[in-house]
Amino acid sequence: MDAAAAAQEAGTLSGAFARFGAAFSLDDVPEDDRRYAKLLLLDLLGCALAGLDTEEARLARRAARALSPGGGDAALWGADEGAHPGIAAMVNGTAAHALELDDFHGVDHSGAVTVPALMAAADAGGEADGRRFLEGMVFGYEVGRRLLDGAGGYRRHNATGWHTTGTLGSFAAAAAVSKLLGLDERRMLWALGIAGSFTGGSWAFNLDGAMSKRYHAGAAAQTGLQAAFLAREGFTGPASVLEAGRGGYFPLYGEGMTPAARSAAEGLGRDFRIGWAGVKVYACCRGIHSALDVALDFRRRHGLRAEEIESVHVLCTPVQKGQLGLSLPKTRIEAQFSLPYSTAVAFLHGEAGYEFFTGKWIGNPEIEALARRVTLEADGARSLEEEPVLTVRMRDGRAFTGQQPVPTGDPANPVPEADIRAKYRALAARCLAPEAAGRLEEAVLALDRRGRLAEVRAILAARVESEMASIGAEAG
Repeated sequence: MDAAAAAQEAGTLSGAFARFGAAFSLDDVPEDDRRYAKLLLLDLLGCALAGLDTEEARLARRAARALSPGGGDAALWGADEGAHPGIAAMVNGTAAHALELDDFHGVDHSGAVTVPALMAAADAGGEADGRRFLEGMVFGYEVGRRLLDGAGGYRRHNATGWHTTGTLGSFAAAAAVSKLLGLDERRMLWALGIAGSFTGGSWAFNLDGAMSKRYHAGAAAQTGLQAAFLAREGFTGPASVLEAGRGGYFPLYGEGMTPAARSAAEGLGRDFRIGWAGVKVYACCRGIHSALDVALDFRRRHGLRAEEIESVHVLCTPVQKGQLGLSLPKTRIEAQFSLPYSTAVAFLHGEAGYEFFTGKWIGNPEIEALARRVTLEADGARSLEEEPVLTVRMRDGRAFTGQQPVPTGDPANPVPEADIRAKYRALAARCLAPEAAGRLEEAVLALDRRGRLAEVRAILAARVESEMASIGAEAG
């Protein structure tokens, strides 16, 4: 390649990301961010292990046997069998996102796209160590979140019908795997270009609760992994995949080359975006979490009993009403995107764990009766970033109004480390023996020490005996 072409590549946004990604090391990442990366990894693996027995994960594993006949080098987690790396990344990414409990505020779900891709690449490459794995994870989160902000931010991007995990996840996975593989600047740029030229994912699933939402994470992990391996061999990708006037990501998927888009790569190496990711405490759409915080606070502080509630009024944006307004869901995904259902669960049971989004509870007469009394009012003047306002009216005439501007789990309202670890243990216990779950936790939290990544991979590759009540019996 001549000097002019090299200069042109280096001057693109992808070139800026690739230049940073190829040069930085884990030593450049603040200790707090390194520790948080390990906690996010632990949280993601807990979500994935508990998601193994969902219908989506089982169907994806069945498809993998046809798509990867004879198995492969990359582990299908918890199944004691392997597949080709791209297929393994797809299956494991689907499982990681299956319970709607994985982290948010990245692409949105950065863990479910980067971690499965990184693990599959490590299985296939053989030489990866824990430090390089963490570098890949940090870089994947960095690229994904910065591109999301450049595209207008989570709610603006979703409001157009794009699902950010699908449309941006391939970039994050490609960045992560490129770093794991030790690609140089040019090949890293090509990997981002390949990934960005084949990315997508729409909110059409929201109409009927289709499983495709889970696949968005798996497909992004697969696309990004394959892009990095192609680039490693010299397969080129477009250097201007982000800003090209015809077919560039920001003009095509975002809002054009806005100031936010043009500055997406500015300040790399400062305020790492992995610290911006949040940890879920409720097994439903992040857009519902602030409402659940308010409902649980009212229940606790005022002793509200569900049978005494006359009505619950929710003031929200038109996008929130369209996305979250279904009152009587029939499938788990519909329930996880139903603010009336989730709020009813919170008032009735004082929590919103994933067991309440299974066939055991979906269709429950008590939940449905209260969900019918929850109404959403859309106000087009409200900012897309504003959280809903709840007003609860009681049969005795009392009324309570509240809003939680920053829901639990957001980095500005964080979950303590002890609670993240407790969440992992509760989820991992659904399918791992206590000894294995403990070893995995210890290995993840010491991942930057020699031999720990191999230990993590070995535990994930072993067959697990699930103790979960079968989620396969759930509605839908």
